[in-house]
Amino acid sequence: MARRLAKRWAAFGIMASEKVLQRMERWLGKADSHPLAKREADLALLLAKNAEAWEKYGQFYEGWTHEEVAELLEAVRAAS
Repeated sequence: MARRLAKRWAAFGIMASEKVLQRMERWLGKADSHPLAKREADLALLLAKNAEAWEKYGQFYEGWTHEEVAELLEAVRAAS
């Protein structure tokens, strides 16, 4: 599935790292219980350096750079 995502996004000029593709693959499998719109809102808060969002979700992004979180947000928006 990650390969299909990569090809689909590449057609629109969107390139995603392997880390982002793996996360998106997992998230798309859970879209019924965790809507992408909610994930988009949460990622936007993380990028805005919202302390509450980092306290709540930061553990899931340990080792991620600001640029990688921004890339993930772009991928979520492209999939929505």
